[in-house]
Amino acid sequence: MAMFTLGFSGLVQTETFLQSHFTAQMAGSSRIIQGLDSAAALIKDGQIIAAAAQERFDREKKSGAFPFEAIDFCLQTAGVSFSDLDSVCGNFDFGRYAIAFQEPLARQYFEECLSPRALAAHLTRRYGTPPNLVPVDHHLAHLHCALASAPFDQGLGVVMDAAGEIGSLSVFRIQAGSTQRLARYPIHQSLGVFYSLITQFLGFAFNEDEYKVMGLASFGDADRYAEFFTDAIRLHPEGRIEIPCLEMNSDFGERLFFTASMRAIEKGLGFGGAEAPVEQKADVSAALQRRFTQAVMHICAHFAERENLHDLLLSGGCAENCMTAGAMRTDGRFGRIHVGYASGDDGTALGAAAARSFAMGQPVRIPQGMPFFGPAPQLDPAMTAASRHGLRATTFASERAMLQAAAAEVAEDRIVALCNGPMEYGARALGNRSLLALPSSAANKERINLAIKKRQNYRPFAPAVTAEAAHLYFDLAAGETYPYMTMLTHVRPEHIGRLPAITHVDGTARVQTVDREHNPSFYYLLTQLGERTGVPVVLNTSYNVNHQPIVCTEEEAVTTFVEMGIDALYIAGARISRQTDP
Repeated sequence: MAMFTLGFSGLVQTETFLQSHFTAQMAGSSRIIQGLDSAAALIKDGQIIAAAAQERFDREKKSGAFPFEAIDFCLQTAGVSFSDLDSVCGNFDFGRYAIAFQEPLARQYFEECLSPRALAAHLTRRYGTPPNLVPVDHHLAHLHCALASAPFDQGLGVVMDAAGEIGSLSVFRIQAGSTQRLARYPIHQSLGVFYSLITQFLGFAFNEDEYKVMGLASFGDADRYAEFFTDAIRLHPEGRIEIPCLEMNSDFGERLFFTASMRAIEKGLGFGGAEAPVEQKADVSAALQRRFTQAVMHICAHFAERENLHDLLLSGGCAENCMTAGAMRTDGRFGRIHVGYASGDDGTALGAAAARSFAMGQPVRIPQGMPFFGPAPQLDPAMTAASRHGLRATTFASERAMLQAAAAEVAEDRIVALCNGPMEYGARALGNRSLLALPSSAANKERINLAIKKRQNYRPFAPAVTAEAAHLYFDLAAGETYPYMTMLTHVRPEHIGRLPAITHVDGTARVQTVDREHNPSFYYLLTQLGERTGVPVVLNTSYNVNHQPIVCTEEEAVTTFVEMGIDALYIAGARISRQTDP
């Protein structure tokens, strides 16, 4: 008999509860909540059948809704019902910490939103069948999501996020067939929370806009506020850290929203961050980024040396900080560094199922495999949507013919969308839901940022490059691959002038290497582009506008094409364009 294991990320109506009890704190755009990025994933006998984030269905960025639509997609893909599942694995195990929720409101929050009983009841009401609910330690779920795609199965695993139950950072020893937790850092030592509080201080959204701060850091002077950040994040022997402002929160509300911490940050920096000029924000960002990287290095280097484990697996939301990952890669104290394709909490849906499968003797192992686990667009609905919007649609005899046409159009310095094959799982578009442009045209950076994606112009774009050519254009060794767009490296100086649209102000780029075996369709497009331009590199960014999740359905792909004003959409074997376009 096949064994079906469903994993989900999410909690029960945490936003609704907190909005009703903490109206003022929940009024802004920042959401200091556990349980966002809800998602679902289904594993059958150690093989991934389907996985998708709830945001792709309800169109709410970083959705905190319970992932029923994502669960339904997984069940439909496998052709099974909820009652067929052997186990249903949640990405939090708060039940172990019930004793910590003593204050009356905290206890109510636990019982209604966090407890295994609340999760099981929520699932039973929807599906009519009580689940075999298996709560999984949050950081263990992060670990197993990344481990599934890692090119090694032994090394040091470091999970870093804002908060997972009672911890903020966990260190694991990974050996073939087993994992062992070596250390867990509490929430009052959370590098993730501190980074997000500075993000909020600067007028951006907590738990959403940290990547904006990271991008802005390259423009700033890291020395201007170095003294503040050196004191704010204190490094001690044996990998220990101290973040004094996070120890200042006393009651339940302060602990939830870090209000005392925020007051200490505002007092320490001595100005209003949201109203500050962009140059001052950049200086704060630069100092924060440098100190954050120093702290992560301090922890990882200690355990790597102590355990004599130098291959490093990074996961959790903080692992998406590609500047830190890039600095660790060039530091010299580590071997291979792997950051998975879904390091945020959406990935813990897959990780929770994978942890259960691992414990049952069926580890999920798809090293360097692509996370194409979502819905795939179909031609008929795409043609119907195009007709409804009064657009022109041309079909191709084969996928390769469509990819050839897309490559030729990019080579002519036109900007196209590619919506082809199953949707990516995780935050990055890796060639199946991508917006593509010529990296040699400097104007494309401004055009896409301002006119198309409607976002800040300092935001960088990533390059995708064929795996065998990556070392020619980027500071990588021959054969060094990063297929998930998670690693920052330098553009080789002789090619910066040829690749201005993907080269950041500091000469870096977050590279995606594309190989023939694991990503054949996108690889073919890149080779076709290389034949036309001499450079098998393309600007690759996600197919969505600012504050919108990556497109999922054919209708969304078409309406986003209309809204963006790009040159063409290649979808499910068709090219869609305006009637007046060539």
